[in-house]
Amino acid sequence: MLHSIKNIKSAEPYNLTLEFDSGEVKTIDLEEKLIEWGRTPDSKFKYLLDPANFKKVKINPEIQTIYWENGIDFCPDVLYSLG
Repeated sequence: MLHSIKNIKSAEPYNLTLEFDSGEVKTIDLEEKLIEWGRTPDSKFKYLLDPANFKKVKINPEIQTIYWENGIDFCPDVLYSLG
């Protein structure tokens, strides 16, 4: 099943509580993934390890997922499975 994100309920470092199109609300803990993906010197994920930047998450209404201004986005199905 394909999922999309309707609403960001909360964005606290490093957890997102998201409402999906099914009506389900899931909290996703991204801390371990961000640390793992942010290990390389040129990783864009380091940006999200700053709590102030992490909280700047937005919804892209065209593709119905979350994103940050530095170009990082996540597949809604991956987020759903992590929640």
